[in-house]
Amino acid sequence: MKIIGLIAEYNPFHNGHLYHLEQIKKENPDLTILVLSGSLTMRGDLSILNKFIKTKEALDSGIDLVIELPLAYSMQRADIFAKNAVTLLNLAKVNEIIIGSELNDTSIYETNYQNEKNSIDIKKSMKENSSLKDLDSNDTLGYFYYKAIKDNNYDIKLSTIKRVGSNYKDINLDKHYSSASAIRNNLSEFENNVPTFVAIDKDYILDENKIFPILKYKLLTTNPKDLKELFFVDEGIEYKLKDIKDFDSISNFIDYLSGKKYTKTRIKRMLMYILFNIKKDEMNKINEPNYLRVLGYSKKGKEYLNTIKKDVSIYTNIKEGLNPVLDIELKVSKVLDSIYDLGLLNNEQKGPKEK
Repeated sequence: MKIIGLIAEYNPFHNGHLYHLEQIKKENPDLTILVLSGSLTMRGDLSILNKFIKTKEALDSGIDLVIELPLAYSMQRADIFAKNAVTLLNLAKVNEIIIGSELNDTSIYETNYQNEKNSIDIKKSMKENSSLKDLDSNDTLGYFYYKAIKDNNYDIKLSTIKRVGSNYKDINLDKHYSSASAIRNNLSEFENNVPTFVAIDKDYILDENKIFPILKYKLLTTNPKDLKELFFVDEGIEYKLKDIKDFDSISNFIDYLSGKKYTKTRIKRMLMYILFNIKKDEMNKINEPNYLRVLGYSKKGKEYLNTIKKDVSIYTNIKEGLNPVLDIELKVSKVLDSIYDLGLLNNEQKGPKEK
């Protein structure tokens, strides 16, 4: 079978993603499998649509099987995000991973891989290796997908499709292919910049500002010693976090905390780990993925799962105690339900979305 894997956040699913899938379909795959990050993104933002709505949209786009990349693996540095996403696709037995790319040249990944092999420290390598440092977001992730495949000797081919439309950082809308950043920055034009099967979900867009009062309460009522036990809280920042009393928005508070020592992305991740009360000792118990958490499938995807279930553990619904990673997912869903009344916990305990 020709099984093609994809990795995405879909924040939101837009016309560029649809173009990517249309190009993949020209390869005539027998099956397409998506690894999808959940209700939070790699950079620590709340996804504007929750993971179950994103799953429905992925199935509507023609994807056969949606596998979750849980928060413990996804809200991390790019190399950690990529390594775990590729591990899941290997467990799902894909033959090929196809990603969107600015440069559309996988030889760049091999060149950078050889340059980095002599350096154990990834951060040091990023600083010293100018070609890697200068890659755009999709190609940086592409390199780390490539590295994960090579380091683990996975029998997976990595291919690219030229990214179309505006740059991922652009905040202005494009006539045909607006970036996710631009769409999030212009939500009043949401339905005009996404496929119709996504536009109908406009009423479910989440307002991240609703998180701030809960986060503020958490920080003001938790002593610094206990804050230090939470993941990503270190180097004395637990005392500075108390200054939240002087702020009235999460964006202003992030600006205040970030600087040379802490990037905005690191601060956003930290605040989310605080919000969900995820502790360092919880994260220390986590190993690389050895199961597939299925969020949704087509009839063909469901049939495929039956062919691999003897080789890998498959969870189609979850409850506490199955796995530390899944326990964190349940905790996240409970907190988001308390803020947005989304019914996420109920969905966690039901079967996958079906198409």
